[in-house]
Amino acid sequence: MRVVLAPDKLRGTYTADEAAAALSRGWRAVRPGDELVEVPLADGGEGTAAAILRARGGAWREAEVHDALGRSCTARFARLIDGSAALDVAEACGALRVADLPRDPLGASSFGAGELIRAAIADGALRIVIGVGGTASTDGGAGLRDALGRLPGDVELVAALDVQNPLLGPDGAAAAFGPQKGATADQVAELEERLRGLGLPTAHRPGAGAGGGIGAMLMALGAYPVPGAALVAEEAGLAGALGDAALCVTAEGRIDRQTLSGKVVAKVADICHVARVQCTAVGGIVEPGAAEELGRRGCETHEQGDLERAGRELASRWGSSSPSA
Repeated sequence: MRVVLAPDKLRGTYTADEAAAALSRGWRAVRPGDELVEVPLADGGEGTAAAILRARGGAWREAEVHDALGRSCTARFARLIDGSAALDVAEACGALRVADLPRDPLGASSFGAGELIRAAIADGALRIVIGVGGTASTDGGAGLRDALGRLPGDVELVAALDVQNPLLGPDGAAAAFGPQKGATADQVAELEERLRGLGLPTAHRPGAGAGGGIGAMLMALGAYPVPGAALVAEEAGLAGALGDAALCVTAEGRIDRQTLSGKVVAKVADICHVARVQCTAVGGIVEPGAAEELGRRGCETHEQGDLERAGRELASRWGSSSPSA
C-alpha cells in the first residue's frame, strides 16, 4: 500500500522534515511492507524555503543580518538550481530567533528580512520566493523596506503568504496576531496606528497582514502574492505523489479555525479530495469545529502530539479496518 506523508512543521517540536520522518518511523513499526512517500510541506511560514529547496534542488547560502531585536545573526537562503532563490523572513526576524529575550512587540523590526532579500539579490537571484510568516515583528514591513532599498527592475519577488488577513482592523496584523507576539491591548492599539500611518495602498488585500504586515509591504513593492500552502504543495509535487496512494497523512501542531484559512492541513485535504485519496490530519490539539469542517471536506482528524506514536496508531487502525490489510 502506498501512503503519502505530507505534514507541516509542528512549531517548537518538529520541522516538516522531522515530522514526516517521525510519522514514517511509527508507521513502519506496524506496517513495514508499505510504500511510504515523504512530502514535507510549509504554508509560507518557517520551512517554506527548505521545502522548495528539497523539491527543486540547490544549496543553502548564508548572510549576516539582524534579528528582530537588532542583534547580528547568520541567516540562510536557498539558491536553487534554476538560479532563483527562496527564503523565509523568519530566518531573520522570526519569533524563534529572539525567544531567548523578553518579547518587545513595539520594538521588533523586520529590517533583517530586507537584508536577507538583498543578500539573495547580491548572489545573483532574479526571482525570489519569500515565505512571509512566523515573525516577531508587527512593523508593516517598514524595516524590510528600509533595509532593501531600491529594488532592481529585473528582480521578481513572490510573496508566499501564510494567512489571508488584511493589514488593518479586527482581523488585521496587530489585532489578530499582536497578542501572540506579546502585545498588550494598549500596544495592539499603538501597533494598529503605526500600521495605518504607513499608508500602504495594499492594506486591504488578502494576506496583507501576513508576517506582521510584511505581506502588505511586499505587495506594495510589486511582489506577486500567492497562498504559501498552495505554492509549496505545487513545488513539492504533492498531487503527483498521490497517484495510486491509498492514504495521505498530514499534520500540524494545532488544528483550529486558522487551519481552515489556507494552512497546510486544509490545502492537503482539498488536494486529496480532488484526487479521491483518503486524508487524515494529525494535530497535537484538534478543535471540534475545525475537525467538523475538515470532515465535510472528507478529511479525518487524529489528536496526537507525538508523531511517531501517531504513525503507529494510524497504521494499526488502518490494518484493523482495511480489507486489503
